[in-house]
Amino acid sequence: MQQYFTDKVLNINDTVDLNSEVLYHLLKVLRKDNTYTFRLCDADHKIYHCHLINNYQCKVDEYVDENNELDNNITCIMSLIKNDKFELCIQKLVELGVKRIVPYQAVRSIIKVKDDKKVNRIKKIVLEAAEQSHRNIIPEVCEVAKTNDLKNYLSDKNIICYESSDDIKDIEINGTITFIIGPEGGFEDKEYEKILSYGYEPISLGKRTLRAETAAMYMTSVIVSKCQ
Repeated sequence: MQQYFTDKVLNINDTVDLNSEVLYHLLKVLRKDNTYTFRLCDADHKIYHCHLINNYQCKVDEYVDENNELDNNITCIMSLIKNDKFELCIQKLVELGVKRIVPYQAVRSIIKVKDDKKVNRIKKIVLEAAEQSHRNIIPEVCEVAKTNDLKNYLSDKNIICYESSDDIKDIEINGTITFIIGPEGGFEDKEYEKILSYGYEPISLGKRTLRAETAAMYMTSVIVSKCQ
């Protein structure tokens, strides 16, 4: 069942004006009419079943008692990599349950961000992935960060994926967690040392060398398995 988000607080029997993007998707892409029931997640992160009553409004039919969020808040600081790989990675991180995404302009990042278009594009991908995976929230997308900014995203547990004797499969996850994934060329030495000075600890993802997008998805999957 298709899900959308609204910035309104809903109640059963409410009549709700839908935004143009939701209407376009329902009416033009899916070609649905007033017989179709869809999910609408409100400003309080509650989900309701609704149906169209005309070409711009829906009626709220029933509350869906469902919480699809993890108990532990996960922040991924994802280095900017090639666009197609980065966007696929972001999509999958949202589906897996990441709550906050920080695009990171690493020293060796190939992609350089010069305006807001990149962040806006990421937000669109995050929204669509949150709808598809029936999240109760739209994960936060932060502004593109530089190395000095990484100290602002500390959690209870803070990890940088790097060579280490400690493996992610062996650590315990209690509370919030932030992890950093490096770019295609890896971290520069000074960059890595500065990140460690902020309180991040190196964790290995195993014996094999993973691509950045694979590492991010693997890391998230392991964390989620410990948070369930």
